[in-house]
Amino acid sequence: MTRVLLIGCGDLADEVAAALDAQSADVVRLEEPDECDVRDALAPGDRDRVTVVAHEDAIALRMALMVRYEDHEIPLLVTLSNSTAAAQLREADPHVEITSMAEIVAPSLAGPCAGADLVAVHERESGPVAVRTDGERVHEEPFVARDHGNRVLGLLAALARPYDKSAALLVYGFVGLLSVLAAETIGAVVVLDQGAIDAFYGATKTLVTVDPNDGVAKGPPGFKLFTSVAMLCALFFEALFTAGIVNRLIDRRLTGWFGSRAVPRAHHVVVVGLSTVGLRLCQLLRAVGVRVVAVADQEGGEDVGIARDAGIPVVIGRGADPSLLRRLSLDKACALAAVTSDDLENLSIAMAARSIDPDLRIVLRAGDGRLANETRSLLSFGVVRDVHQIAATLLAARSTGSPARAVLCHEDEAHLVHEDGSLERAAILGTDEAPG
Repeated sequence: MTRVLLIGCGDLADEVAAALDAQSADVVRLEEPDECDVRDALAPGDRDRVTVVAHEDAIALRMALMVRYEDHEIPLLVTLSNSTAAAQLREADPHVEITSMAEIVAPSLAGPCAGADLVAVHERESGPVAVRTDGERVHEEPFVARDHGNRVLGLLAALARPYDKSAALLVYGFVGLLSVLAAETIGAVVVLDQGAIDAFYGATKTLVTVDPNDGVAKGPPGFKLFTSVAMLCALFFEALFTAGIVNRLIDRRLTGWFGSRAVPRAHHVVVVGLSTVGLRLCQLLRAVGVRVVAVADQEGGEDVGIARDAGIPVVIGRGADPSLLRRLSLDKACALAAVTSDDLENLSIAMAARSIDPDLRIVLRAGDGRLANETRSLLSFGVVRDVHQIAATLLAARSTGSPARAVLCHEDEAHLVHEDGSLERAAILGTDEAPG
């Protein structure tokens, strides 16, 4: 029997404790310990392993330091979401294993987003891997994101229908100016019988409102009127174009006009909720070649900044707002993932999405097992993933020294995946049934 010291409080720690109890491990639980509590729990030979599960990285690091101060060699499992802090801790301590709930559950969320028949998608050194299962074994195969049309046409569609207002000002101002330039040039060639170079030169002067074409003064009255209107239109389009440039220079840009941060307009996944789970899901989908756009409710969050630096388009707003979802071309999306930390908010997002597209594939994050089961059985809103159960299953397994390398969901239950590809149904004891 493995003797485990579990440190941490909150829903995920409760689930890990229940999973350890279901595996008949000898567990000592400390929720908010001080140095004396840790010292007493780590009496010589009393514990085989230590697992630290915390919502905040600062608390997890503090608990890990306390454990290491008392015992330098005991195997230590810590949940950390910050990759920089995780790398530094690994380098400093060879006996520590670091993971995070986001890292564990992202593949199980990404699978249904990328394909209706997939249970998970992984990013490996050899390339993206799609995972299917028959209930007894997993079947892995190279994952190739489906090409839903010409990339050039997709870029043109994004340019023609930009999401953010400053990009729209730039696009429409630029197109308007080009239209005025072309109309003036062609008009001068046809009406004034000018050469192409002279006509272009005169049209350029009109465009920048310096002076109309020199030949206009001798031209027919109708062309003079046309040129006057063209100058007024050029002035309007220049105002639009200038406003778009100024806005993009002074405002924080979370989406782009084109490139990686352009909001996709078709065959994409909309991820609502940019916590650590949502961010990791976006990164994984992007890494395997799936177009993605994230929706966050606040602009100033750390994860929003990380997403921006990674080139992931981020839209600020409430995911349950149908008007926002329509602006994100939800009717042309492959899937929507509602992965906020609030289960009821995720349910509201799913309802709003279904009101726009009843056939849309929806992936729901749930942290309350009862709500997850009710959503599956009563509402059938799509694929529901109980992230606490998924993460707790693997954390408990690793806490007891299990060789399981991953966890996935099959028929709404968590299963451990072993090195040979076999599945082991996880022993889960509900937190309301857990002893004492």
